[in-house]
Amino acid sequence: MAGALLPGASALNPTPNRTSRRILLILYGTLFVLCASLIGVAHWYELKNQREETFSRLESIVSGLADQIPAKHVENLLAKYDGRGMLIKNTQDAWYYVMHEHLRKAAERNSIELPIQVLAYDSVKQELQHVATSLEQPDFRSTFTGDGRAILQAYATGGHVTSSTDELLAFKPLLNDEGHPAGIILIRTPGSEATASAMAALLRNILIALVLFAVAGFVLFRYVGKWVQQNEADRFALTTRNLDITDSIAYAGKIQRALVPPPSAYAALFTDSFIIDRPKDMVSGDFHWCHPIGADECFVAAADCTGHGLPGAMMAAIGCSLLNEIVPANADKDPAELLTMINTRLVATLHQQGRKKGGGDGMDIALCRIDRHQREILFAGAFRPLYWLHQGQLTVINGDRRPIGGAHYDLERKFTCHRLAYHPGDRIYLFSDGYVDQFGGPERERFMTARLTDLLNSIHHLPMERQATLLDEAFLSWKGSEDQVDDVCLLGLAV
Repeated sequence: MAGALLPGASALNPTPNRTSRRILLILYGTLFVLCASLIGVAHWYELKNQREETFSRLESIVSGLADQIPAKHVENLLAKYDGRGMLIKNTQDAWYYVMHEHLRKAAERNSIELPIQVLAYDSVKQELQHVATSLEQPDFRSTFTGDGRAILQAYATGGHVTSSTDELLAFKPLLNDEGHPAGIILIRTPGSEATASAMAALLRNILIALVLFAVAGFVLFRYVGKWVQQNEADRFALTTRNLDITDSIAYAGKIQRALVPPPSAYAALFTDSFIIDRPKDMVSGDFHWCHPIGADECFVAAADCTGHGLPGAMMAAIGCSLLNEIVPANADKDPAELLTMINTRLVATLHQQGRKKGGGDGMDIALCRIDRHQREILFAGAFRPLYWLHQGQLTVINGDRRPIGGAHYDLERKFTCHRLAYHPGDRIYLFSDGYVDQFGGPERERFMTARLTDLLNSIHHLPMERQATLLDEAFLSWKGSEDQVDDVCLLGLAV
């Protein structure tokens, strides 16, 4: 029975029968309202759909014909035959014959009952006139008797309208070499065809809705009542746990955002900059970092820690803390030396000494020291590159193929320092691998660094804020409906 008590239910709910019945009635009432609404709006919705599909089909046909029929032929015919009745057979003129054949074949191929027409506007008589038709008998230069006003409003752009006689019309201009419309291709179909299809769909949907409503009512009152009480208790417990976890993660995200520099920190150091930060989850294993060490010098970095979500965020917090501790105390050292020191400290912090090679947490990082007085960039990377835009040329400077931390390599690691002499207006880009590793596109493949390089080459002349917008849009477009595979962090700086 729908209101039967489950063992122990009274301990969960003092009035289980009343609660169950109330829930079932609400659910069934909601289903009734939904079904009634579906029946009420089905006809309008189906009719609208059918008309849109018909318009789409007609526009596709006229677009194909517009590619086949040259505007020059229309202009030549109008110039050659300047009076009504001068063209009486479709074989009388080669230009007309070719145009007629295109229209006739399109009408037969697509089962169009009403004639497809080519119309032109006579500016002297201020009227639309027939030029060619899919019918066997030409109707050259006769006045078009349909809804010419609606067509003339979009004569140069094309479109679709519903006529006063409920005909569905689609038309497209034939543009000459100067971009002016020499005429239009017009296709029509009776609106009753779409109405008939909509009525059939309406009856089908009504029957389906009634059957589903009856089945849903049976299942709801026969079975669901037995599960409602226990589900209420389970859902309450699960919701409480989820809220606790979500609150904890949200608070962890707040702490993480407090650790990384805000955009204003980069604005104070550089003439132009952007930050793209897209965590896979609420918190991120990627982070960006900067630290000024004088009026003309600063350090910047972008790091990708092992994992994402809470584990990655914990690693990011450790990595960010190590940068904040080691770099200011050793500001005279180059980035390669600093990476060695950070690696040593991270290995010690995570107790990775003596572990078997091939495991352990760590991070990949690109670290730069920028000296505006000397106009010099010192760069060192652990599995992360530096993209340097110098005088319009994008250069990729790869870091060393060894991480910070982890037991993948020897614990004593040395890194390479690259010295770059930059010019004012140069730009650098530091990023994690989440952007280029994202799956998507038509073939569901990775974005890859080659596409990122091509994208940066095409937008590097734009302001950094605009670059960030385009990079973000490109990422989302590539990802589409795919899940984000990793955290994304991308830092762009005008040095």
